[in-house]
Amino acid sequence: MLQRNDLKIPAAPRRLLLWAVLLLLLGATVGHVLARPDEESTGTSRQDFLDGIKVLGAVYERVFYNYVDDVNADELLDAGIQGMMDYLDEHSQYLPPTNYDNLMMSTEGEFGGLGITINVRDHFPTVVSPIEGTPAFLMGVQGGDRIIEIEGESTFDFSSDEAVKLLRGEPGTPVTITIDREGDDKPFPLTIVRDVIKVESVPYHFMIDDIGYVRIQNFARSTTDEVRDAIKALEAQGARGIVLDLRWNPGGLLEAACGVSELFLNDGDLIVYTKGRLRNQNRSYFAEDRPGTDLPMIVMVNGASASASEIVSAAIQDHDRGLVVGQTSFGKGSVQTVFPLSETSALKLTTAKYYTPSGRSIHKDRHHGEGIDLTEAPAEEEADAVEQPRHEKEKYSTDGGRTVYGGGGITPDIEIDQPLLTDFEVALERDYALFQFATKWNAHHEITQDMTVGDAMLAEFHDFLRTREKLPEYLQVYDLTLNDEILAEEEPYIRRGLRREVMRLAFGQEAAYRVGIEEDVQLQETLELFKRARTTKELLAAAAEWEAQRVAEAESKTEETVH
Repeated sequence: MLQRNDLKIPAAPRRLLLWAVLLLLLGATVGHVLARPDEESTGTSRQDFLDGIKVLGAVYERVFYNYVDDVNADELLDAGIQGMMDYLDEHSQYLPPTNYDNLMMSTEGEFGGLGITINVRDHFPTVVSPIEGTPAFLMGVQGGDRIIEIEGESTFDFSSDEAVKLLRGEPGTPVTITIDREGDDKPFPLTIVRDVIKVESVPYHFMIDDIGYVRIQNFARSTTDEVRDAIKALEAQGARGIVLDLRWNPGGLLEAACGVSELFLNDGDLIVYTKGRLRNQNRSYFAEDRPGTDLPMIVMVNGASASASEIVSAAIQDHDRGLVVGQTSFGKGSVQTVFPLSETSALKLTTAKYYTPSGRSIHKDRHHGEGIDLTEAPAEEEADAVEQPRHEKEKYSTDGGRTVYGGGGITPDIEIDQPLLTDFEVALERDYALFQFATKWNAHHEITQDMTVGDAMLAEFHDFLRTREKLPEYLQVYDLTLNDEILAEEEPYIRRGLRREVMRLAFGQEAAYRVGIEEDVQLQETLELFKRARTTKELLAAAAEWEAQRVAEAESKTEETVH
């Protein structure tokens, strides 16, 4: 979870940055000790700290001027800073210019660019989808377009980052790309003027029968307004309940987490509190009265829900405002304060930890090196590491006396597993074969919203798979080969995947998303809960019944072990 520190330092040559940092530390520390002598660290004396600063500077100087080979000052500086960061927790990071820009974009929710989502597919950056209303969309860029040149430079075997670096820039500046489009005789150039692209926190909200579904993908400055607008629209369409989907949401800004929580809580409810080494890091955040909703709600989380996602889900759970379902969240409950070091770099430092209204620590301690980059969603294999059984966790109580569990992360009221992709499906998605085939198919067929994947289309796709350059390599990782038997076994997934990608290219990301969630086990079971329970009280009763069954099962296993 991020907080901003408004400290500003004039830009300086990077070779002098270490000295600027040392002077900053020295000055800040002296002021800190004079202002708060009672808070001086007990782990080391002030004199030890000052001596260490001198040694650090001396080592940097001696290495730079005396090492046997020429040393790049920037690289030496980065290595020294990284060494310090490696000593700390996994969320404390030095942010050089590229990382700092990415952080600011993810929290501010906007950047200068064209408005396209790209991935590298078959050696070239390929447009997955243009964002509606952006310069690329208005200039007619389509999903499946291959960007083969940027400003006259070939993009063959470019990485996504390399392409993005050239495509983004100051709003109002032009960039010329060359597009190779399926069905066209030859590539064509297109000059597009960059504009401010706003990254939506709520990419999807729609009705599923009589339940409103809201997907939040991150927590940025605009998130509270986006969620409020989505709920208003769903209520206007007759929603009798809300599903708030926070799965794969890595978090973001504290103020956004508090703002979203306030949409569902009562005025004065505690949302979260922090405890740190310094008194000024001990803070409590309470809900303020703002227009929201009192509809029954269910929050969905999984092992890749982190930080702000956990603050929101815990506040809803602890105040008995709704249910939390899915899988135990990641457990990223530490506060990172961003200290700018120059105009283009910063230090992201852990300064406190978060606690839920019932007193649970959100943070799950991990061995050093097990962390993730929380600017991206955690990988499932990292997120779903060994999980302690719920009945063995420390117990806490909600406002209404329900039992909730500590131990790091947010343990759901009702646990719902999500089936994993098979090895073949992983290889297929890694190859982007479904998307690439859909690009060719859509270029020669008229697509309607109710399209289905017929036998002729399926057979053509099977032939297409046998032409894929990388697919055999991806299958070999799992000791698989492409054959009729495996294609028959995977036919349901292939049909659904083809329809998903065809819809994406023809009608946009939401159309593809709707196809994807048709077989989303966690979501379908969540919707089933709403069929059995029409009020918050009934939802809580359903959770109590589920919990009683789990407790009985745990006791039964204990008795079997004893006997």
